[in-house]
Amino acid sequence: MLVKILRQCHLMIAAITAILLLCICISGALLVYGHELQRALAPSEWRVTPQTQTLRLSELVTEVEKHTGSHIRQIRLQDESDLAWQVFLNDMTAVNLNPYTGEVIKHYRYSETFYGVIMLFHRWLLYKNDDGERPFKVFISIASLMLIIEILIGLWLWLKPKKPLKRLKINWKAKPKVLLYQLHITLGVICSLPLILIAFSGMTFHWKDATQAVVKTLTFSDITKVEAPKIEQTGPLVSVDKAYQTILDNLDGAKLQRLSFAHNNALMSGRVQLENEFFPHSMRWVDMNTGQLVQKFDAVDQSAATATWNFRYVFHVGSFGGHFTKILWLILTLLPVFLVISGGYFYVKRQRKGKKS
Repeated sequence: MLVKILRQCHLMIAAITAILLLCICISGALLVYGHELQRALAPSEWRVTPQTQTLRLSELVTEVEKHTGSHIRQIRLQDESDLAWQVFLNDMTAVNLNPYTGEVIKHYRYSETFYGVIMLFHRWLLYKNDDGERPFKVFISIASLMLIIEILIGLWLWLKPKKPLKRLKINWKAKPKVLLYQLHITLGVICSLPLILIAFSGMTFHWKDATQAVVKTLTFSDITKVEAPKIEQTGPLVSVDKAYQTILDNLDGAKLQRLSFAHNNALMSGRVQLENEFFPHSMRWVDMNTGQLVQKFDAVDQSAATATWNFRYVFHVGSFGGHFTKILWLILTLLPVFLVISGGYFYVKRQRKGKKS
């Protein structure tokens, strides 16, 4: 009786969430190599000719603000010398900047780019109401949770019969229907853990408090909260060049990835990536009243919960192991599409067989 109920639940969950899961998985697959696709579609807008040295930061700031009429909020530097720097402005637009010449290559809104459209669809289904809220984002998390439940039910149904391991086989010479069934079970079981973790890591971006509680419970530790110092302007600020140089002088072997400018305060911050980090979570803060470093935070050697929480983004997108994990994640992201379609095929076949009998 329980098996029958769970089979029905397995089918119903797949049917209810099928369209949404297909949308999430296909858009997620595009995002795995989203930046590379975007650059390939319009290389002149995203790539530059490398030169020996970039312009001074103050010169770059002057060129951007002169061209856009808006102040800079953040600059994202690039590891590759032939990539344009991304500059985000206070008016919520962005520009691609040639750091060697100061040329503003492209002035745009993030939501108008290829990557931006796919990302907004993947996370929020594009819709934003008049209050600037994204009400549909909850459906993305619900679909992710349903995928986890679906996988767990599938695992139980696989474990219930005797000798479940013998069912994990693929006979490539079998008839197409049998082969499809074997692939459905075997791939679903083998890939169940990474799929659950990918779905859960996606939920962390919307259900932060709940997922943090899960991480802290499972790791028996707490998540370190990073708070920026509060620095008010007391007089003329030092030049951005001096503040920038202070950050560079205090990298301690890290790579500067993002530079955030003072906004209604006197604080410049640099988000840096240490050698043992997969993503830039470490910070450097400079008081622009004096140009001195006032605080720094290294995200390594933190609690297990903090390390797990900080790892969630690179894990979700599969970028932590280079092209190997990105290709693997591309396959994993598309796997639920195969499972949904193949499961639907078996259901239709059973229904037709039942009518004939």
